[in-house]
Amino acid sequence: MTSIYTLDPRDTADMSPAARALRPASLDGKTLGLLSNNKPHSEDLLRMVAGIIGERYSLAGTVEYNKGGHQWPAERSALEDLARRCDVMIHATAE
Repeated sequence: MTSIYTLDPRDTADMSPAARALRPASLDGKTLGLLSNNKPHSEDLLRMVAGIIGERYSLAGTVEYNKGGHQWPAERSALEDLARRCDVMIHATAE
């Protein structure tokens, strides 16, 4: 008898509960992180949102990162780097 193996193509994610980050009182002087999942127009959407936020607040800057695909989570090292460099993050998916 021949065995058939079915592989799950989805990546796994840590589903353990996590505490929410504290929200800053203002975005003035803060660095905004933009995390794209590489879907079409996701970077455009993030830049548009960052532009709107930048009109309302005096941001220190923005940091962009594209995680390379929507099928898997961003690498831990990238998330740790973004956490060090950014005060707040926005993640987007778009088509």
